Amino acid sequence: MGQGVLEINDCGLRVFIGTTEVLESPGIAVIEPSRVHIGTSAQMRARSHPTQVNNQFWRRLSLESLKSANQRCRHHADLAYCHLQEIAEHCDLPEELVLAVPGNFTREQLALLLGIINESDMNVVGMVDSASAAIGDLAPSGLQIYVELQLHQTLVSRVIVEQHATVKSAESVADAGLNHFQEAWARVFTDAFVMQCRFDPLHSGESEQQLYDLMPQWVNCAMHQGEVLAELDDRTAKVSLRQLQDASAPILSRVRAMIENHAESDSVSFISHRWADIPGGLQLAQRMYLLCRDSIAQSIKNRWKELRSDDSTLRLVNSISAVPESKITVRLDTPKEAAATHLLFGHRALAAQQPLFVFWHEDKFKVTPTPPDHPAATVTNHAGRLALRVDAGIHLMLNGEEIAAPVNLNAGDRIGIADRQDVITAISVERYET
Repeated sequence: MGQGVLEINDCGLRVFIGTTEVLESPGIAVIEPSRVHIGTSAQMRARSHPTQVNNQFWRRLSLESLKSANQRCRHHADLAYCHLQEIAEHCDLPEELVLAVPGNFTREQLALLLGIINESDMNVVGMVDSASAAIGDLAPSGLQIYVELQLHQTLVSRVIVEQHATVKSAESVADAGLNHFQEAWARVFTDAFVMQCRFDPLHSGESEQQLYDLMPQWVNCAMHQGEVLAELDDRTAKVSLRQLQDASAPILSRVRAMIENHAESDSVSFISHRWADIPGGLQLAQRMYLLCRDSIAQSIKNRWKELRSDDSTLRLVNSISAVPESKITVRLDTPKEAAATHLLFGHRALAAQQPLFVFWHEDKFKVTPTPPDHPAATVTNHAGRLALRVDAGIHLMLNGEEIAAPVNLNAGDRIGIADRQDVITAISVERYET
């Protein structure tokens, strides 16, 4: 089957043949006394069998003993081996694979991983740091940032791009993984069902499993439509995108702080495709680029001879040839628009530290912090950014185009309605100290 890639990320190990993704399998195991469910089958059982779940085995890859009656699962390395075997059984593996591994793996973990690979059915001929592979085809010269969402943490890598894209450091943001976002969203949906239907989805393992199974499509719907009617056991509850964004905000703020701590003024933050599924995930940084799902596979394909090892001794490659700047098509030469801090209406600039309500009174626009009977829109401050939410049935324009779903406001955005002259302008107020 030729050449391919195995990307190690406990959110989902992914197999590519060339640049075509053929399988994704989450790093989750459900350990029964005589059987191990792993990957997707384990994910579908995890909430209904919580005492049998292990979703730490990739993050804590080691020979640390597990308390398990199953003789196949003596330690985390056994689970990693089971996972690789499960993957091999469910897809036609390429004849040769290059591993893409996260930068937070220790030397001991890398050595253990290679030992596991040698016992598996996979023919691995190279190993590269995911950060350098992800941005090697895209990044301009200078210090760049790669932000990778994992199951239990976020990994922020610093990559120096010159003639080569070289990983200089990788630092984890604890308690900022996909699992933490999912738990935060689950609380939002659970509260909605309790308040609106007097139904607690967490009252049993079975209904909790259904909640987590359906939640990705609910979140996706809310991100596209501004809200979602979640249905579970013939009960429905309404949840807004704003609620999910608010639940995600504390986690995102920690990731932003790490990015700001490591980035320079002209750095670009290259974020993995998984952030597109996180409410608020596309506002991680001012200078940011969302990577495609196959960015790592494409980069490895373009450098196959460079990464392929001719002998059985594999080493981690954390510096790969960079694309000449003249050939880079992704350019972010100027920062994104400044985030709005105030609303300018008439001769007043209103700070949106608390919610502001837009409505009509006597056929004129009004903006007030006091909730009116029939607001047209609400502006809220979310992690330092202003967000505009339009009430259902209102035809509001943003920069001349009608909007329905919530949007973040940048300085210069103009809010109005068709055929009316009244305009509210979002502005950024800077403070200078002497």
